[in-house]
Amino acid sequence: MPVDAHLLGFIDCFNRQAYFEAHDVLEELWLVTQGEQRDFYKGLIQTAAVFLKLQQAKSAAAARLAQRAAGHLEKYRPVCDQLNVDEILEWLRDVGHGRNTVADGTPPRLELLGK
Repeated sequence: MPVDAHLLGFIDCFNRQAYFEAHDVLEELWLVTQGEQRDFYKGLIQTAAVFLKLQQAKSAAAARLAQRAAGHLEKYRPVCDQLNVDEILEWLRDVGHGRNTVADGTPPRLELLGK
């Protein structure tokens, strides 16, 4: 199944650490999505916001938001829309435990599976 252009744009922005832009790109898709997939996109949007908070050195806010994002993504394990949801959940758990991968120079990268 082809990957939606908004999701591809989200991945591109996320990987360039343009987290605010990633949020905006995927929000367009989230707003028109109905049903189950809507929560998946909300979780991804919140994940981008988590890493934006880390860029802003707001670790406590990032940790709180990471918990909410994980709550949305948990039911899509292990893979959804060719994304490794388990890996994303691991990143969010790390943030919840105080790790700032943006500050330590190892920001996460999203990769489509099967590409």
